[in-house]
Amino acid sequence: MNNIKLALIGAISAGLISFSLPAFAQSESAPVAAPNARAEDNWLKVCEPLDSGDDACIMRQLIVSNNQFLGSFLIRDDPGQESRLLAVAAVPLGVLLPFGVTWQIDGAQPVRVPFMLCDPQSCSTQLVINEAYVNSLKRGAILRLTAKNRQNQDLVVEINLAGFTSVYDAESSVTFDQFRQEDTGASALEQVLQDRAEELRREMGVDSNSDESTPTN
Repeated sequence: MNNIKLALIGAISAGLISFSLPAFAQSESAPVAAPNARAEDNWLKVCEPLDSGDDACIMRQLIVSNNQFLGSFLIRDDPGQESRLLAVAAVPLGVLLPFGVTWQIDGAQPVRVPFMLCDPQSCSTQLVINEAYVNSLKRGAILRLTAKNRQNQDLVVEINLAGFTSVYDAESSVTFDQFRQEDTGASALEQVLQDRAEELRREMGVDSNSDESTPTN
């Protein structure tokens, strides 16, 4: 896997990409599901093969309302990393940083996680997790992320865990190359990924017309 793809996986799993359009996301302004909506549509899973033969995958759910980012939750499963499982939760700007974000699956014991970083669109927290935590997500209904706004009031983001198990366990997924090749015009995530890829190419001095499948040393 070349450096561009590694950089893309790292950028997304670190929660550094923010989104402004309601694609692959639940909208707070439209809580009623569409007639043909599936629970699996709550989640997007993208994988890339590693040289070891394993796959590095990310799964993410976005929460948006009126084209405005409200929150997100991501899991990175990368066998090539020392900490294979990493979860990243992001909330909008304007939060009290010392409070961090409290993660709570249904009525389970909440976990308070400090902020890792803020970018121009959001502030994110990350937590190294294990299979037991993944199993809790599979059994759960809602992952509640709670931060404090400037008025010291709770800012709550609810991640719908419906469809998590089937998407997480599914062998099928799209690759980053397939992601970029699709041109539906409906996916904000795809568009942001493409924009980020172009940005990385410029930073690395790579011609956008060059063959990305060529290994780099």
